[in-house]
Amino acid sequence: MTPRKATPHGAKGVGNPLNFTTAMLLAGVSLLAACDDLRFPRDVEGTLETVLSDQEMTVAVSENPPWVVLPDSGPPQGVEADLARAFAEELGVAIEWKPLGAFAALEGLEKGDIDLAIGSFARKDVTKVKGAAPSYTYFEEAFVIGSRTPNARPHDIEDQQVFVPPHLPLAALVAEEGGIPVDQWTEDQTLAALPHWQLAVKDLAATETTLDRAEHVVAVQQGENAWLMKIEDFFRREAGTIGARLRAYAP
Repeated sequence: MTPRKATPHGAKGVGNPLNFTTAMLLAGVSLLAACDDLRFPRDVEGTLETVLSDQEMTVAVSENPPWVVLPDSGPPQGVEADLARAFAEELGVAIEWKPLGAFAALEGLEKGDIDLAIGSFARKDVTKVKGAAPSYTYFEEAFVIGSRTPNARPHDIEDQQVFVPPHLPLAALVAEEGGIPVDQWTEDQTLAALPHWQLAVKDLAATETTLDRAEHVVAVQQGENAWLMKIEDFFRREAGTIGARLRAYAP
């Protein structure tokens, strides 16, 4: 049997296991150091750091009751305005409010002079605007047919009057389901097209008919990941309060 030849020093081979382990540990330390330098998640424009150092955040508000309500005098009201105010208080910063139209509020994010945009924005609408980044969907709203009669079936709305609040774009969807949309809510009305959270306010039971859904988000400038994660963490903790907040503002 031919003896196995020893691998000469410096030649290719398995090498010293201890040297290999040491090299891997050093590589790991270097990787961790590199990650620390990147400070992931980080903001490209340093929004979170700037907000905290300046002790102020600029919030664009687009009116859309009950999410954002702009009174004739005083600061904005509504569910998202209240949440933005509570978030600012948690950070220990003030708010500079900027009332804008929906598109102007989102478009302004790219310029960097707006830190947060609110106004009952749908995820699909935010993603269309260059420079704007949506948060996670913090509230999913279902628009349904509610009935004063428990256990109402979908076909029960055919040729029946269905109340549709004038500010909600649901009339065409009600007509597609065979209903007759009307804009007055009276005592003899049985059916209404409403957000799911508002049914209890009018003492209605949900039918099996869902007309539409909306994924509610807030928006920040693209690339501001640390800032966005800070906002999302706050909204996740407040998620269980959204329904009650909406009902408090419901007409």
